[in-house]
Amino acid sequence: MKPVLAQINTSRGGIPKTPVLFAQVTRDGVAGDWQRNRRYHGGTDRAVCLYSEELYAELRSEGIDLVNGAVGENFTTRGLNLQHLASGQRLRVGAHCVIEITDVRVPCRTLAKCDPNLPALMQGRSGWVARVISEGAVRARDPIQLLPRKSTGRGKKQKPIAA
Repeated sequence: MKPVLAQINTSRGGIPKTPVLFAQVTRDGVAGDWQRNRRYHGGTDRAVCLYSEELYAELRSEGIDLVNGAVGENFTTRGLNLQHLASGQRLRVGAHCVIEITDVRVPCRTLAKCDPNLPALMQGRSGWVARVISEGAVRARDPIQLLPRKSTGRGKKQKPIAA
């Protein structure tokens, strides 16, 4: 299965985020999305948050039944193994939007509103946050392409970090 953007999610602050059919993605994030606590969420290096349908399926198998957007991600992916990504990995979403993974998304205690066990269950599989390299419009079902990694300057590829 080729990786796709299964769903784009926004909110006026907090979780859950709800689906939109399309959105403009800028260096500041997904248009129409806002985070209440800008000290810990959002910003240029955390402009987009990613989580996958596959990770939601894992949570369901452990008794946590959530819909896409419930954990606050902007991009819900399908067919993209987020656990194989690393900081510095670039993804093209749709025709023009390019994002670069910056860090593992750290589960916050707000997730306990969904289920008291959720923050602990998400440890090690909480998704990623990314900066926007090239702005562009994205739509649900847009393809996601992994782009070649930037060189670290020493001729070695960056090592993946646990997601």
